[in-house]
Amino acid sequence: MELSVKEIGQYLKQLREVKELTTRDVHILCGVSNSYLSLIENGHRRASATVLKKLAPIYNVNYLELYSKSGYVDLEEAEKKEIEKFKKRLPILRYYNEQ
Repeated sequence: MELSVKEIGQYLKQLREVKELTTRDVHILCGVSNSYLSLIENGHRRASATVLKKLAPIYNVNYLELYSKSGYVDLEEAEKKEIEKFKKRLPILRYYNEQ
């Protein structure tokens, strides 16, 4: 479900406010400038995939969900494939770690 730039901005602002964080707090936590965060939240800029990935753990949401909502469907699918590849390698990694 892709949201418009304005809608994703409102959604991110809502997530931030639920955590009782200011844009300055978020800046300190992830290094994204508070002015850029403000532009995103007010619908003046589209959040990059990199920024969404930084915000996700702070807002306690899955970054793939943010990718989907922001229209980064190609990146979302690529990330899911990478996660699946990693999961398939886990038994092999566990075996070598036990040796």
